[in-house]
Amino acid sequence: MLIVRTNQVVAGPEPVEFGPGTARRRSWGLAGLLLAGGVAAYALLVPNALLIPLVSLSPLAPFAVGGIVGRMRAPTVVAEDGIRCHAVFSVQLRRQFVPWTAIARIGVRQRGRRMFVALRLTDGGRIVLQHPNGRQVQDAVAFMQRQHLAACGGTPPVIDRAPLPWRRLRPWVRVTAAALPIASVVGPLTWIVAETGGGGSPGAVVACDQIPRDVAARVLPEGRVHGYGHQAACRWSTDSTSENGTWIDFHIGAWSRSYAERSYRETLKAMRNAGRTPNMLRDGDAYTVAWQDGWGFTAQGRAHVNGYLVIVALHSRRAASADEAGRQAGAVLRAVTEKLA
Repeated sequence: MLIVRTNQVVAGPEPVEFGPGTARRRSWGLAGLLLAGGVAAYALLVPNALLIPLVSLSPLAPFAVGGIVGRMRAPTVVAEDGIRCHAVFSVQLRRQFVPWTAIARIGVRQRGRRMFVALRLTDGGRIVLQHPNGRQVQDAVAFMQRQHLAACGGTPPVIDRAPLPWRRLRPWVRVTAAALPIASVVGPLTWIVAETGGGGSPGAVVACDQIPRDVAARVLPEGRVHGYGHQAACRWSTDSTSENGTWIDFHIGAWSRSYAERSYRETLKAMRNAGRTPNMLRDGDAYTVAWQDGWGFTAQGRAHVNGYLVIVALHSRRAASADEAGRQAGAVLRAVTEKLA
């Protein structure tokens, strides 16, 4: 059977199609793939701080996807037995078939600046067709009305409110229609809360109270605690650090789990980018790194445990090598994290 695709109304027994051709639908499909690839590349390659514009635009994603999918849908087919069509803003992948006997009236529906063909069904419902739209709607409606009258013997059916079996929505369709808008809002909100440090933080601790004195005394036996009035920071040293050349600095901050982990990961990445090789501790959630400097040797350890960000910095003039300073800082860091855990 010959199928005629045209923007002009063609009368006759052959089916008539209204809507975009194959080439135009494929071009919109290619544009959609390029857009999705660009968004994915942006999300994967840019720093987390630059994802805020993308998250703020995410509620518009359903409209963008719906617009592209609508332009990729197959055209409306008007045949002797009825109309095969897609409805505007529907999620159906296949065209639905509407027999002439189920249509009471055919008219025009305007949404914004665009006009669509609207079918009023015998059960009282309406179907607004995806195609045709725009300037060809008036001619298409006149043609469909003629076909409708011819198929119904000159008298269109009345609206009797009797349910049409093929119009019943399956339960999973109702659930999906309700879940998608909720997911489009909950997802970005969850991401924003996680990135801004929300989600509950542990109670702040006094850093000086968390110092493992027995372990710190192995590094510097004559040292003692110096708080300097700061709750989150503390130092184990002698009274004269410049003469002794050896001390241990502690910093314990109470953050949300997501913020503590992100800070830990970013610092670990910065250490590796600087050419220093970290020594991983405690299954990867803690590490130490050591190097030689003007004081002798410096070793830094960092960990996140239950929302606490722990930093231990050892400056040692007594250590024989960077490896020894790293082991000493690692022992102190393990003791602190075990106490916090």
